[in-house]
Amino acid sequence: MTAIRAEAVTKTYRQNKALDSVTFEIQKGAVAALVGENGAGKSTLLHILAGLVRPDSGATEVSGSAPSQDWNWLSRIGFVDQDASLQGGMTPGGYSKMGKDLNVLWNDDLLLARCDQLKIPSGRPIKQLSGGQRHVVAVLLALAKEPEVMLLDEPLASLDPISRRTLLGTLLSHAYDKSTTILLSSHLVSDLERSCDYLVLLSGGSLVLSKPTDEILGTHYWITNSDKNLELIRQMCHLETDYMIELDSQILLSTTNHELATLAGAKPAGLEEIVIARMSGSPVFPGQARSEK
Repeated sequence: MTAIRAEAVTKTYRQNKALDSVTFEIQKGAVAALVGENGAGKSTLLHILAGLVRPDSGATEVSGSAPSQDWNWLSRIGFVDQDASLQGGMTPGGYSKMGKDLNVLWNDDLLLARCDQLKIPSGRPIKQLSGGQRHVVAVLLALAKEPEVMLLDEPLASLDPISRRTLLGTLLSHAYDKSTTILLSSHLVSDLERSCDYLVLLSGGSLVLSKPTDEILGTHYWITNSDKNLELIRQMCHLETDYMIELDSQILLSTTNHELATLAGAKPAGLEEIVIARMSGSPVFPGQARSEK
């Protein structure tokens, strides 16, 4: 069952095309990473999916319907932006009491227990918390709604390694227990390799890659950029399904032809390496399509 769908989504600000015909789907219960360089369009996409920005063209669907400001739809969606916008005078405990009144479902125990685990005083005003603590509280408040879909914009950026690991563990456990679908943007790709089961990669507003992470890791290899290997690739690759990127003295090869990978002496590529290469490398074969879905 599809939980998040984008179909040819395009958004332009003045003359800058923030998103250019972006299309992908994320299945219910998946924990998906949204990655890309600064200005790639990640925040714009999340704001569109959250119903805060309208695309110029294309269609989106989240939790079974188009994003809107309808209360019934909003009650099923958790969204946290980069600024973790919370009232400075409120406390996490005060927000929890408000959450009980405003939401049909509210998991007070999750919020307060996780605050305690991360040593965040539930009675301290938000303005007296660190930037990382404010982000954690914002994510936990969104999670306490028991949403069907969570949209998180850089929730890990300001966290120390221990808090980051704990928060990721909380999100993963909730996704597993409640079949919550999570789409989070992050530059910390090495953390996401161990945590996310789906990857959406944007570059310059365009979709570059949209696939399960295990499929990506199982089909991407590094091989030496040599005449022998290039000739081997030309003989055995399939231009419609394979993808080759030249980066320094290496070639990133995306292929399901394991015989080719073996003959070329290929080594498995890590997710962070794949993301960097797909954003900055040059296709080996001219005219080859840049996006892969």
